[in-house]
Amino acid sequence: MGRLLGSSAGCIAGLLLLASSTAAQGSAQGTLTLRATVTTTCAVTLSTANATLDLNAGATAIPVATVEERCNAANGYTVSLTSRNGGSLSSGTATIAYTLQYGDSSSSNGTLSAARDVTGMGRQTVLSVSVPPSTQRQAGQYEDTVTIAIAAK
Repeated sequence: MGRLLGSSAGCIAGLLLLASSTAAQGSAQGTLTLRATVTTTCAVTLSTANATLDLNAGATAIPVATVEERCNAANGYTVSLTSRNGGSLSSGTATIAYTLQYGDSSSSNGTLSAARDVTGMGRQTVLSVSVPPSTQRQAGQYEDTVTIAIAAK
């Protein structure tokens, strides 16, 4: 039921050891420098809610998915949501506008962006949809695709 999206370059790229030593009369000393790299890893996992929207009666803040965000970028990250149809469900030439809610943010044009600080832990955010009521809808199968992307700042 979940799907993993994002980019991942690996967690530890390598460990470099540099050593040196010096000797003097009656004493000796050595130093060792340890260096390691942790690459930026960002991912989103979606759990869909299998919600049904009543397009005639309308729907308010119906949860359609839970998104788990993970990103270890030092300067935080951004989660972006983009609707293929600009915030409308489409059936042929007929469209029905809707509003996306992602946590505390909302958008009626199908585009949202949420800036996040790095926490080192996963963060879950609910994605909801609202549709105004109308009895004047054209019959058809309506759909839209929302893409959720995550990127390091």
